Amino acid sequence: MVPVDHVARCTVLSAIEPPPPKSAKVHHITSRPSIRFNELLDSLSVFGYNVERCEYVIWRGKLEKHVMEVQDNALFPLLHFVLDDLPTSTKAPELNDQNTFDLLKKYGEEKGGVVDQQLIGRYIAWLVSATFLPKPSGEGKLPLPQLDGPSAKAVGRSGR
Repeated sequence: MVPVDHVARCTVLSAIEPPPPKSAKVHHITSRPSIRFNELLDSLSVFGYNVERCEYVIWRGKLEKHVMEVQDNALFPLLHFVLDDLPTSTKAPELNDQNTFDLLKKYGEEKGGVVDQQLIGRYIAWLVSATFLPKPSGEGKLPLPQLDGPSAKAVGRSGR
């Protein structure tokens, strides 16, 4: 997971700083530090959602049942990914982002894209605004941030 503004910045800088001729320089874009899936999901409780951890097999069964019953769920087309043993069959590649880090440093950017609680809160607030998530039912350690601008509208949702 990488903030989109960081991806845009890296893309622009790599475009204006092309590699030397006959050179293949790769600019992997990563988050520093990387966020783990459990950290991302733990953020839900920070912002007031009543969530608890459970074993993967239990979660997978509940997700499958919910998605099959509702079918108007953004996860429906992705359900086949979780029906396998996702934790053991999927591993994110380790990417060497040193070329990108050096490029950013050259232009005065000392840090990479950071996914922190504040950014996750903005993402959750957008998901609520787009009706992908209900508002939190509890009071969390942090309130959801207020988003600027008009309400979000998600493409491809029936709104049911």
